[in-house]
Amino acid sequence: MSTPPRRLESAAQAIAAAHEIAGQIAELARDRHNNRQLPRRQAQLLSDSGLTAIGVPAQFGGLGASVQTIVETVRIVSAADGGVGQLLQIHNVMLRGVLSGYPDEVRERLIADLLAGKRLGNALAEVGGKNKFALKTRIERREDGKLVLNGSKFYSTGSYLAEWISLTAASDDGGAGVLLHRDTPGLTLLDDWDAFGQNNSVSGTVQFDNIELDERYVLRRQGPMKRTGLTFPQILHAAIDTGIAAGALQAGIDYLNQHARPWVESEVERASEEPHIIRQIGEYAVALRAAESLLRDAARTFDAHELAPDDKALQDELILSVATARAHSDAASLKISSDIFSLLGASASLSKWNLDRFWRNARVHTTHDPIRWRLHHVGNYYLNGIDPGEYTAILAARQSAGASR
Repeated sequence: MSTPPRRLESAAQAIAAAHEIAGQIAELARDRHNNRQLPRRQAQLLSDSGLTAIGVPAQFGGLGASVQTIVETVRIVSAADGGVGQLLQIHNVMLRGVLSGYPDEVRERLIADLLAGKRLGNALAEVGGKNKFALKTRIERREDGKLVLNGSKFYSTGSYLAEWISLTAASDDGGAGVLLHRDTPGLTLLDDWDAFGQNNSVSGTVQFDNIELDERYVLRRQGPMKRTGLTFPQILHAAIDTGIAAGALQAGIDYLNQHARPWVESEVERASEEPHIIRQIGEYAVALRAAESLLRDAARTFDAHELAPDDKALQDELILSVATARAHSDAASLKISSDIFSLLGASASLSKWNLDRFWRNARVHTTHDPIRWRLHHVGNYYLNGIDPGEYTAILAARQSAGASR
Protein backbone atom coordinates (compact mmCIF):
# COMPACT_ATOMS: atom_id res chain seq x y z
CA MET A 1 0.00 0.00 0.00
CA SER A 2 1.43 3.38 -1.00
CA THR A 3 1.95 6.07 1.60
CA PRO A 4 -0.55 8.95 1.28
CA PRO A 5 0.96 12.32 0.37
CA ARG A 6 1.87 14.78 3.08
CA ARG A 7 -0.91 17.20 4.00
CA LEU A 8 0.60 20.70 4.04
CA GLU A 9 -1.17 23.08 6.38
CA SER A 10 0.62 26.41 5.86
CA ALA A 11 2.61 28.41 3.35
CA ALA A 12 5.73 27.88 5.47
CA GLN A 13 5.27 24.10 5.30
CA ALA A 14 4.80 24.28 1.53
CA ILE A 15 8.00 26.29 1.07
CA ALA A 16 9.91 23.91 3.34
CA ALA A 17 8.59 20.90 1.42
CA ALA A 18 9.69 22.48 -1.87
CA HIS A 19 13.22 23.00 -0.54
CA GLU A 20 13.32 19.44 0.78
CA ILE A 21 12.41 17.73 -2.49
CA ALA A 22 14.43 20.22 -4.55
CA GLY A 23 17.57 18.79 -2.97
CA GLN A 24 16.63 15.29 -4.12
CA ILE A 25 15.57 16.48 -7.57
CA ALA A 26 18.84 18.40 -7.99
CA GLU A 27 20.80 15.26 -7.14
CA LEU A 28 18.98 13.39 -9.91
CA ALA A 29 19.48 16.29 -12.34
CA ARG A 30 23.24 16.38 -11.81
CA ASP A 31 23.56 12.86 -13.21
CA ARG A 32 23.55 13.28 -16.99
CA HIS A 33 22.42 9.66 -17.39
CA ASN A 34 19.01 10.74 -16.08
CA ASN A 35 18.55 13.20 -18.95
CA ARG A 36 16.82 10.72 -21.25
CA GLN A 37 14.81 8.82 -18.68
CA LEU A 38 11.22 9.55 -17.78
CA PRO A 39 11.10 11.59 -14.55
CA ARG A 40 8.88 9.15 -12.71
CA ARG A 41 10.81 9.52 -9.46
CA GLN A 42 10.77 13.33 -9.68
CA ALA A 43 7.03 13.43 -10.41
CA GLN A 44 6.36 11.12 -7.47
CA LEU A 45 8.39 13.40 -5.21
CA LEU A 46 6.10 16.28 -6.20
CA SER A 47 3.04 14.26 -5.27
CA ASP A 48 4.39 12.71 -2.06
CA SER A 49 5.53 16.11 -0.79
CA GLY A 50 1.96 17.44 -0.87
CA LEU A 51 2.88 20.28 -3.22
CA THR A 52 0.48 19.15 -5.95
CA ALA A 53 -2.49 19.67 -3.58
CA ILE A 54 -1.71 23.14 -2.20
CA GLY A 55 -3.77 24.86 -4.91
CA VAL A 56 -6.95 23.03 -3.86
CA PRO A 57 -9.18 25.62 -2.12
CA ALA A 58 -9.46 25.34 1.65
CA GLN A 59 -13.22 24.70 1.48
CA PHE A 60 -12.46 21.51 -0.44
CA GLY A 61 -9.81 20.28 1.98
CA GLY A 62 -6.69 21.81 0.47
CA LEU A 63 -4.36 24.54 1.61
CA GLY A 64 -5.86 27.17 -0.68
CA ALA A 65 -2.36 28.51 -1.21
CA SER A 66 -1.83 32.08 -2.35
CA VAL A 67 -0.33 32.82 -5.74
CA GLN A 68 2.79 33.97 -3.89
CA THR A 69 3.19 30.53 -2.30
CA ILE A 70 2.54 28.60 -5.53
CA VAL A 71 4.97 30.81 -7.45
CA GLU A 72 7.68 30.29 -4.84
CA THR A 73 7.31 26.50 -4.84
CA VAL A 74 7.60 26.40 -8.64
CA ARG A 75 10.68 28.65 -8.49
CA ILE A 76 12.39 26.48 -5.87
CA VAL A 77 11.76 23.23 -7.75
CA SER A 78 12.85 24.81 -11.05
CA ALA A 79 16.20 25.78 -9.53
CA ALA A 80 16.79 22.04 -9.15
CA ASP A 81 15.38 21.04 -12.55
CA GLY A 82 13.46 23.33 -14.88
CA GLY A 83 11.65 20.43 -16.52
CA VAL A 84 10.29 19.15 -13.20
CA GLY A 85 9.34 22.73 -12.32
CA GLN A 86 7.29 22.79 -15.51
CA LEU A 87 5.44 19.63 -14.42
CA LEU A 88 4.43 21.50 -11.26
CA GLN A 89 3.65 24.66 -13.24
CA ILE A 90 1.22 23.02 -15.65
CA HIS A 91 -0.40 20.99 -12.87
CA ASN A 92 -1.23 24.20 -11.00
CA VAL A 93 -2.49 25.92 -14.15
CA MET A 94 -4.81 23.06 -15.01
CA LEU A 95 -5.95 22.78 -11.39
CA ARG A 96 -7.26 26.35 -11.39
CA GLY A 97 -9.19 25.66 -14.57
CA VAL A 98 -10.86 22.37 -13.68
CA LEU A 99 -12.33 23.24 -10.29
CA SER A 100 -15.04 25.48 -11.71
CA GLY A 101 -17.75 24.88 -14.27
CA TYR A 102 -17.96 21.11 -14.07
CA PRO A 103 -20.79 19.32 -12.20
CA ASP A 104 -20.34 18.69 -8.49
CA GLU A 105 -19.72 14.95 -8.91
CA VAL A 106 -16.91 15.62 -11.38
CA ARG A 107 -15.34 18.22 -9.09
CA GLU A 108 -15.58 15.89 -6.11
CA ARG A 109 -13.82 13.08 -7.98
CA LEU A 110 -11.08 15.44 -9.11
CA ILE A 111 -10.55 16.86 -5.63
CA ALA A 112 -10.30 13.37 -4.14
CA ASP A 113 -7.63 12.49 -6.70
CA LEU A 114 -5.75 15.76 -6.20
CA LEU A 115 -5.67 15.32 -2.42
CA ALA A 116 -4.40 11.78 -3.01
CA GLY A 117 -1.44 13.16 -4.96
CA LYS A 118 -2.70 12.61 -8.49
CA ARG A 119 -1.39 15.04 -11.10
CA LEU A 120 -2.84 16.97 -14.02
CA GLY A 121 -1.39 17.43 -17.48
CA ASN A 122 -2.44 19.51 -20.46
CA ALA A 123 -3.22 18.86 -24.12
CA LEU A 124 -3.84 22.32 -25.54
CA ALA A 125 -1.38 23.13 -28.33
CA GLU A 126 -1.25 21.58 -31.79
CA VAL A 127 1.29 21.64 -34.60
CA GLY A 128 0.76 22.26 -38.29
CA GLY A 129 -2.03 24.83 -38.11
CA LYS A 130 -1.87 28.53 -38.95
CA ASN A 131 -1.26 29.32 -35.27
CA LYS A 132 -1.56 27.69 -31.87
CA PHE A 133 -5.31 28.36 -31.74
CA ALA A 134 -6.13 26.80 -35.12
CA LEU A 135 -7.50 23.59 -33.63
CA LYS A 136 -7.98 20.46 -35.71
CA THR A 137 -8.95 18.38 -32.67
CA ARG A 138 -12.74 18.27 -32.75
CA ILE A 139 -15.80 17.09 -30.90
CA GLU A 140 -18.61 15.80 -33.12
CA ARG A 141 -22.04 14.47 -32.22
CA ARG A 142 -22.77 11.12 -33.82
CA GLU A 143 -26.16 10.04 -35.09
CA ASP A 144 -26.69 8.06 -31.88
CA GLY A 145 -26.29 11.28 -29.87
CA LYS A 146 -22.87 10.47 -28.42
CA LEU A 147 -20.11 13.09 -28.39
CA VAL A 148 -16.93 11.78 -30.02
CA LEU A 149 -13.45 13.29 -29.83
CA ASN A 150 -10.77 12.93 -32.52
CA GLY A 151 -7.44 14.64 -33.03
CA SER A 152 -3.93 15.03 -31.70
CA LYS A 153 -1.99 17.42 -29.48
CA PHE A 154 1.68 18.18 -28.95
CA TYR A 155 3.56 20.12 -26.22
CA SER A 156 1.31 18.20 -23.82
CA THR A 157 3.34 18.98 -20.71
CA GLY A 158 3.07 16.41 -17.95
CA SER A 159 0.34 14.36 -19.59
CA TYR A 160 2.39 11.20 -20.05
CA LEU A 161 2.73 10.86 -16.27
CA ALA A 162 -0.57 12.48 -15.24
CA GLU A 163 -3.80 10.96 -13.99
CA TRP A 164 -5.99 13.53 -15.74
CA ILE A 165 -5.48 15.39 -19.02
CA SER A 166 -7.18 18.73 -19.61
CA LEU A 167 -7.59 19.58 -23.27
CA THR A 168 -9.28 21.98 -25.67
CA ALA A 169 -11.19 21.08 -28.81
CA ALA A 170 -13.25 22.75 -31.49
CA SER A 171 -16.85 21.88 -32.30
CA ASP A 172 -19.81 23.21 -34.26
CA ASP A 173 -20.92 24.90 -31.04
CA GLY A 174 -17.58 26.63 -30.44
CA GLY A 175 -14.61 25.79 -28.28
CA ALA A 176 -14.80 23.34 -25.40
CA GLY A 177 -12.70 22.05 -22.57
CA VAL A 178 -12.53 18.32 -21.92
CA LEU A 179 -11.21 16.26 -19.02
CA LEU A 180 -9.97 12.76 -19.76
CA HIS A 181 -8.69 10.13 -17.38
CA ARG A 182 -5.48 8.51 -18.59
CA ASP A 183 -7.25 5.11 -18.86
CA THR A 184 -9.92 6.40 -21.26
CA PRO A 185 -10.37 4.03 -24.25
CA GLY A 186 -9.05 5.65 -27.43
CA LEU A 187 -6.54 7.87 -25.60
CA THR A 188 -2.89 7.33 -26.50
CA LEU A 189 -0.02 8.98 -24.64
CA LEU A 190 3.32 9.03 -26.47
CA ASP A 191 6.74 9.49 -24.93
CA ASP A 192 8.09 11.38 -27.95
CA TRP A 193 9.29 14.69 -26.45
CA ASP A 194 12.83 14.94 -27.84
CA ALA A 195 14.12 18.48 -27.38
CA PHE A 196 17.64 19.43 -26.31
CA GLY A 197 16.30 20.88 -23.04
CA GLN A 198 13.39 20.64 -20.61
CA ASN A 199 13.40 16.89 -21.16
CA ASN A 200 11.69 16.27 -17.84
CA SER A 201 8.65 18.29 -18.85
CA VAL A 202 7.60 15.25 -20.98
CA SER A 203 5.78 17.57 -23.40
CA GLY A 204 5.02 15.07 -26.14
CA THR A 205 2.00 13.86 -28.10
CA VAL A 206 -1.49 12.92 -26.98
CA GLN A 207 -3.82 11.27 -29.52
CA PHE A 208 -7.60 10.96 -29.44
CA ASP A 209 -9.16 8.20 -31.55
CA ASN A 210 -12.96 8.13 -31.60
CA ILE A 211 -13.20 8.72 -27.87
CA GLU A 212 -16.78 8.60 -26.61
CA LEU A 213 -17.10 11.47 -24.17
CA ASP A 214 -19.02 11.64 -20.93
CA GLU A 215 -20.79 14.99 -21.30
CA ARG A 216 -20.28 15.74 -17.63
CA TYR A 217 -16.56 16.09 -18.45
CA VAL A 218 -17.12 18.49 -21.36
CA LEU A 219 -17.18 22.20 -20.56
CA ARG A 220 -18.52 24.53 -23.24
CA ARG A 221 -16.87 27.92 -23.40
CA GLN A 222 -19.24 30.54 -22.05
CA GLY A 223 -18.75 34.28 -22.31
CA PRO A 224 -15.61 36.19 -23.24
CA MET A 225 -12.17 35.13 -22.05
CA LYS A 226 -10.91 36.88 -18.96
CA ARG A 227 -8.65 39.77 -19.82
CA THR A 228 -6.09 38.50 -17.31
CA GLY A 229 -6.67 34.84 -18.17
CA LEU A 230 -3.07 34.10 -19.10
CA THR A 231 -1.37 35.87 -16.23
CA PHE A 232 -1.36 32.78 -14.01
CA PRO A 233 0.49 30.49 -16.45
CA GLN A 234 2.69 33.46 -17.39
CA ILE A 235 3.81 34.19 -13.83
CA LEU A 236 4.59 30.51 -13.29
CA HIS A 237 6.67 30.49 -16.48
CA ALA A 238 8.58 33.43 -15.01
CA ALA A 239 9.06 31.37 -11.84
CA ILE A 240 10.56 28.53 -13.90
CA ASP A 241 13.07 30.80 -15.63
CA THR A 242 13.97 32.59 -12.40
CA GLY A 243 14.56 29.21 -10.79
CA ILE A 244 16.77 28.07 -13.68
CA ALA A 245 18.81 31.26 -13.31
CA ALA A 246 19.28 30.60 -9.59
CA GLY A 247 20.24 26.98 -10.18
CA ALA A 248 22.79 27.95 -12.84
CA LEU A 249 24.39 30.58 -10.62
CA GLN A 250 24.67 28.22 -7.66
CA ALA A 251 26.10 25.42 -9.80
CA GLY A 252 28.66 27.85 -11.23
CA ILE A 253 29.65 29.06 -7.77
CA ASP A 254 30.03 25.47 -6.56
CA TYR A 255 32.28 24.67 -9.52
CA LEU A 256 34.40 27.78 -8.97
CA ASN A 257 34.92 26.87 -5.32
CA GLN A 258 35.57 23.18 -5.86
CA HIS A 259 37.12 22.64 -9.28
CA ALA A 260 38.14 25.80 -11.17
CA ARG A 261 41.77 26.96 -11.35
CA PRO A 262 42.72 30.65 -11.27
CA TRP A 263 44.00 32.24 -14.46
CA VAL A 264 47.80 32.39 -14.67
CA GLU A 265 47.92 36.21 -14.62
CA SER A 266 45.71 36.58 -11.57
CA GLU A 267 48.37 35.93 -8.89
CA VAL A 268 45.76 34.41 -6.58
CA GLU A 269 45.51 30.91 -5.13
CA ARG A 270 41.87 30.22 -5.92
CA ALA A 271 39.59 31.06 -8.82
CA SER A 272 37.08 32.45 -6.32
CA GLU A 273 39.66 35.11 -5.34
CA GLU A 274 40.11 36.40 -8.88
CA PRO A 275 38.79 40.01 -8.97
CA HIS A 276 37.26 39.75 -12.45
CA ILE A 277 35.39 36.60 -11.47
CA ILE A 278 34.14 38.22 -8.26
CA ARG A 279 32.83 41.21 -10.20
CA GLN A 280 31.14 39.03 -12.81
CA ILE A 281 29.46 36.85 -10.19
CA GLY A 282 28.20 40.09 -8.67
CA GLU A 283 26.67 41.05 -12.01
CA TYR A 284 24.94 37.69 -12.31
CA ALA A 285 23.68 37.93 -8.73
CA VAL A 286 22.25 41.40 -9.37
CA ALA A 287 20.41 40.11 -12.46
CA LEU A 288 19.04 37.19 -10.47
CA ARG A 289 18.00 39.35 -7.51
CA ALA A 290 16.18 41.71 -9.86
CA ALA A 291 14.30 38.81 -11.45
CA GLU A 292 13.39 37.39 -8.03
CA SER A 293 12.20 40.78 -6.75
CA LEU A 294 10.07 41.39 -9.81
CA LEU A 295 8.61 37.90 -9.54
CA ARG A 296 7.64 38.48 -5.90
CA ASP A 297 6.15 41.87 -6.78
CA ALA A 298 4.05 40.35 -9.56
CA ALA A 299 2.85 37.59 -7.21
CA ARG A 300 1.78 40.14 -4.59
CA THR A 301 -0.07 42.07 -7.28
CA PHE A 302 -1.75 38.85 -8.37
CA ASP A 303 -3.03 38.12 -4.88
CA ALA A 304 -4.38 41.68 -4.65
CA HIS A 305 -6.09 41.20 -8.02
CA GLU A 306 -7.72 38.00 -6.75
CA LEU A 307 -9.44 40.06 -4.04
CA ALA A 308 -10.68 42.67 -6.53
CA PRO A 309 -10.83 40.98 -9.95
CA ASP A 310 -12.94 43.73 -11.57
CA ASP A 311 -10.57 46.55 -10.62
CA LYS A 312 -9.34 47.82 -14.02
CA ALA A 313 -6.24 49.50 -12.60
CA LEU A 314 -5.24 46.28 -10.85
CA GLN A 315 -5.80 44.31 -14.04
CA ASP A 316 -3.47 46.69 -15.90
CA GLU A 317 -0.84 46.48 -13.17
CA LEU A 318 -1.05 42.69 -13.05
CA ILE A 319 -0.50 42.30 -16.79
CA LEU A 320 2.36 44.82 -16.77
CA SER A 321 4.05 43.36 -13.69
CA VAL A 322 3.86 39.79 -14.98
CA ALA A 323 5.23 40.88 -18.36
CA THR A 324 8.09 42.65 -16.57
CA ALA A 325 8.87 39.58 -14.46
CA ARG A 326 8.85 37.39 -17.55
CA ALA A 327 11.19 39.69 -19.46
CA HIS A 328 13.73 39.82 -16.62
CA SER A 329 13.53 36.11 -15.83
CA ASP A 330 14.02 35.30 -19.50
CA ALA A 331 17.13 37.49 -19.70
CA ALA A 332 18.61 36.32 -16.39
CA SER A 333 18.19 32.62 -17.13
CA LEU A 334 19.78 32.86 -20.55
CA LYS A 335 22.62 35.15 -19.53
CA ILE A 336 23.68 33.31 -16.39
CA SER A 337 23.29 29.76 -17.71
CA SER A 338 25.30 30.51 -20.85
CA ASP A 339 27.81 33.21 -19.94
CA ILE A 340 28.96 31.65 -16.68
CA PHE A 341 31.10 29.16 -18.64
CA SER A 342 33.43 32.06 -19.45
CA LEU A 343 34.41 32.04 -15.76
CA LEU A 344 34.62 28.29 -15.20
CA GLY A 345 37.18 27.27 -17.79
CA ALA A 346 37.26 24.66 -20.54
CA SER A 347 37.01 21.70 -18.16
CA ALA A 348 33.55 22.83 -17.08
CA SER A 349 32.28 21.95 -20.56
CA LEU A 350 32.98 18.26 -20.02
CA SER A 351 29.83 16.16 -20.10
CA LYS A 352 30.53 14.61 -16.72
CA TRP A 353 29.66 17.90 -14.99
CA ASN A 354 26.38 18.28 -16.89
CA LEU A 355 26.49 22.05 -16.33
CA ASP A 356 24.98 22.77 -19.74
CA ARG A 357 21.62 21.47 -18.49
CA PHE A 358 20.71 24.90 -17.18
CA TRP A 359 21.33 26.63 -20.51
CA ARG A 360 19.54 23.87 -22.45
CA ASN A 361 16.52 24.16 -20.17
CA ALA A 362 16.51 27.97 -20.28
CA ARG A 363 16.93 28.12 -24.05
CA VAL A 364 14.07 25.69 -24.67
CA HIS A 365 11.71 27.04 -22.03
CA THR A 366 12.12 30.71 -22.99
CA THR A 367 10.86 29.92 -26.50
CA HIS A 368 7.48 29.09 -24.96
CA ASP A 369 5.92 32.53 -25.37
CA PRO A 370 7.78 35.31 -27.23
CA ILE A 371 9.07 37.99 -24.89
CA ARG A 372 8.98 40.45 -27.82
CA TRP A 373 5.18 40.49 -27.56
CA ARG A 374 5.20 41.01 -23.81
CA LEU A 375 7.50 44.00 -24.41
CA HIS A 376 5.20 45.20 -27.18
CA HIS A 377 2.24 45.38 -24.81
CA VAL A 378 4.27 47.22 -22.18
CA GLY A 379 5.65 49.67 -24.74
CA ASN A 380 2.26 50.26 -26.34
CA TYR A 381 0.80 51.06 -22.94
CA TYR A 382 3.45 53.62 -22.06
CA LEU A 383 3.86 55.12 -25.52
CA ASN A 384 0.32 55.09 -26.88
CA GLY A 385 -1.89 54.56 -23.85
CA ILE A 386 -3.16 51.22 -25.19
CA ASP A 387 -4.52 48.91 -22.51
CA PRO A 388 -2.15 45.97 -22.03
CA GLY A 389 -3.58 42.53 -22.62
CA GLU A 390 -2.88 38.82 -22.95
CA TYR A 391 -3.10 37.20 -26.35
CA THR A 392 -6.00 34.81 -25.67
CA ALA A 393 -8.34 37.64 -24.76
CA ILE A 394 -7.02 39.90 -27.54
CA LEU A 395 -7.49 37.29 -30.26
CA ALA A 396 -10.92 36.31 -28.96
CA ALA A 397 -12.02 39.95 -29.06
CA ARG A 398 -10.79 40.33 -32.65
CA GLN A 399 -12.54 37.15 -33.73
CA SER A 400 -15.81 38.19 -32.11
CA ALA A 401 -15.57 41.50 -33.96
CA GLY A 402 -15.00 39.67 -37.24
CA ALA A 403 -11.48 41.02 -37.64
CA SER A 404 -9.87 37.60 -38.04
CA ARG A 405 -10.81 34.05 -38.87
